[in-house]
Amino acid sequence: TVDLKNYKQQMESGVLHLSLLDQKGKSVVQLSKPVQVGAGEVTKVAFSRNVSSPALWSNETPVLYTVLLTLKDKSGRIIETTSCKTGFRKVEIKDAQLMLNGKPLLVRGVNLHEHNQYTGHYVDKETMLEDIRMMKRFNVNAVRMSHYPQSPLWYKLCDQYGLLICDEANIETHGMGAELQGWFDKSVHPAYLAQWAPAHKDRVERLVERDKNHPCVILWSLGNECGNGPVFHEMYQWVKQRDASRPVQFEQAGEQENTDIVCPMYPSMRYMKEYAARTDVKRPFIMCEYAHAMGNSTGNFQEYFDVIATSKHMQGGFIWDWVDQGLATKDENGRFYWAYGGDFGSAHYPNEENFCTNGLVFPDRTPHPGLFEVKKVYQDILFKAKDAENGSLIIQNRFLYTDLKNYNFKWKLLKNGDVAASGTLQVSLPAGSSKEVKLPLPALQQESGAEYLLNVYAYAKYPSEMIPEGHEVAREQFVLNGNSYFAGQKSTTGAIDMKEENNVLFFTCGDVRISFNKRNGELNGYRYQDKMLLGHAPQPQFWRAPTDNDFGNRMGILCNVWRTAGQNKEFKGMNVERKDGAVTLTSIYYLRDVASDYTVKYTVYADGRVEVNGSWKAGNIALPEIPRFGMQMTLAQEFDQFSWYGRGPWENYSDRNTASFIGKYTSTVDEQYVAYIRPQENGNKTDVRWLTLTNKEGFGLRIDGLQPLSVSALRNYPEDFDAGLTKSQRHINDINPRKAVVLHVDLAQRGVGGDNSWGMYPHEPYLLKAKEYTYGYVISPVAK
Repeated sequence: TVDLKNYKQQMESGVLHLSLLDQKGKSVVQLSKPVQVGAGEVTKVAFSRNVSSPALWSNETPVLYTVLLTLKDKSGRIIETTSCKTGFRKVEIKDAQLMLNGKPLLVRGVNLHEHNQYTGHYVDKETMLEDIRMMKRFNVNAVRMSHYPQSPLWYKLCDQYGLLICDEANIETHGMGAELQGWFDKSVHPAYLAQWAPAHKDRVERLVERDKNHPCVILWSLGNECGNGPVFHEMYQWVKQRDASRPVQFEQAGEQENTDIVCPMYPSMRYMKEYAARTDVKRPFIMCEYAHAMGNSTGNFQEYFDVIATSKHMQGGFIWDWVDQGLATKDENGRFYWAYGGDFGSAHYPNEENFCTNGLVFPDRTPHPGLFEVKKVYQDILFKAKDAENGSLIIQNRFLYTDLKNYNFKWKLLKNGDVAASGTLQVSLPAGSSKEVKLPLPALQQESGAEYLLNVYAYAKYPSEMIPEGHEVAREQFVLNGNSYFAGQKSTTGAIDMKEENNVLFFTCGDVRISFNKRNGELNGYRYQDKMLLGHAPQPQFWRAPTDNDFGNRMGILCNVWRTAGQNKEFKGMNVERKDGAVTLTSIYYLRDVASDYTVKYTVYADGRVEVNGSWKAGNIALPEIPRFGMQMTLAQEFDQFSWYGRGPWENYSDRNTASFIGKYTSTVDEQYVAYIRPQENGNKTDVRWLTLTNKEGFGLRIDGLQPLSVSALRNYPEDFDAGLTKSQRHINDINPRKAVVLHVDLAQRGVGGDNSWGMYPHEPYLLKAKEYTYGYVISPVAK
């Protein structure tokens, strides 16, 4: 349908021509109609023609056609031409599933606010292209326009490159109250007042009329957190009548009739599981907001998709959100930082602090570590073990159209982190299907102290405008023979020279010299070849700098008793025992803040190794969960070359580590720091078997876990990132690197969570709630 307006003072007549051009510019349809328009009037001209077997548009195959309109006057002279891109695709809800071209969709989406770190809400084409490029490379296939229609250019680019859009009307009255969020006064709420109905209708209608020709727009949303008054029931019906080609969603409707999709925000796992188990549903479940990515977050993300995988009508959702909304700023000393709510002189007025910095990418579009977890969970190619020890895997193709022959597959067999075998694999597998593949793995030797891991990867075989050749699109890791890495224990023989002077015990073990202070029971020196490697005792550490999610669930207050528990300790005594060629020193403490016993057992071996075992047992008072259980130690700043065998290479936590494969990694201490806009806990690595911190000559310290460790090596102490009991206006320019290396060797710390940032805890498996913990590790020197 075409609107023609005659701006002249007399009637005009002519011919309107329509051409439909395919992607090669070939005319597919040619139509013409005579037109006659009265002076100052508007008339509608409708064309209709069936197109035989058009190439279908999808996010994987964004095939566009051009509609060319040419208006000629009675003499055949061209008055005006205009064109637009469009595509052929069918969106429907069938069997309680959202379908695209007859195929069920899995929405792997994000919410997007318009933001540029320099220009604020004005976003240029280059930034848009960078967002699309990153979304495609991180397996994001859909975007919710939160909470307003955005630049027309954005939709053209999404048409061109293939992103699915949930287009949302610019309506939000959250401050007046919202459905499903507690009581609010409907007598004064705009959604329930007749005088506000025209304003609501105007915004919905203009959204639909502006964006109706874009194939990328597959869903309409009536608004965000704005009540579900009579006007939204009316607008639901209006949209359905105006555009029957797209479903309409509205979170505020809950499970009422004026939404085609049940699209909650931040649903509980209980509700998700309950809806997934239903057998009589007629609408899909697609979360309009979930996995609140504020600061160090995106925990338990895999768990969402574990539930989604249980039912065909659970079809994904849109993460909140894509980009941190911080503005590039410099302080009075010229140091860069990103400003947020409460800056710009507004600290003494109501503001949302850093609540707009909840993206998967920083304002400059650098990925948060959590985005790598999203990429892994969102991947279209899945690998599952059938008989992994013998190389038998199931590959599942979750694409809608793409055959896996467009990808190269590689595998690596690792023995204790080293490549024992590797190979490539060619897979031809149509979209939506699975098949078994067999990798030619060598026979695995069962031996003490050895673990085998199998890594498989898929890479783009051909380049595209958004994804380069060789880009990794999918990955998986399998533990093959159970975890026997820690089964082997190194034996040692030799003499240990022990002396005591002024209540200090000195041990000489070859080139290693170790000292312990009997007054406080602490190790106070570990030297190798007369160079001090560790001059301060490992100190018990139970605290971490609260994350944004921690502040949201009041961890800093509820668990505050643990903040200084490791420092406020009373030394009760040390026992020294020689046995089996080793010397064991057991130091006993009473932790005053938590009324608990804490024991550190050091075992000195003849080769200079020191085994450290930390044990804590709760006393008789009730205690909150522990944020972290481990030890903290300080090394000289020169020991800044960091290598480890554990999960990496990105920062990872117990509830956010499926994308972080166990392997050997080499980096630096400076590279471990993750500069979250508001400083907080960062830089952790899980499932670490061993680590080394050396200088550039390869001389330094090695830590071997007696079980998997959680570790970090940074230039700062936790208190440097800690805002205290309440948030304050802190930024990355407030963090000054120490002239030291701060090493944490932990058994574990609580997960980062991510269900929301205003109350939800990390899930139960990722909390430290036991009444007793014990772990151990071994210190030794390392040199080239």
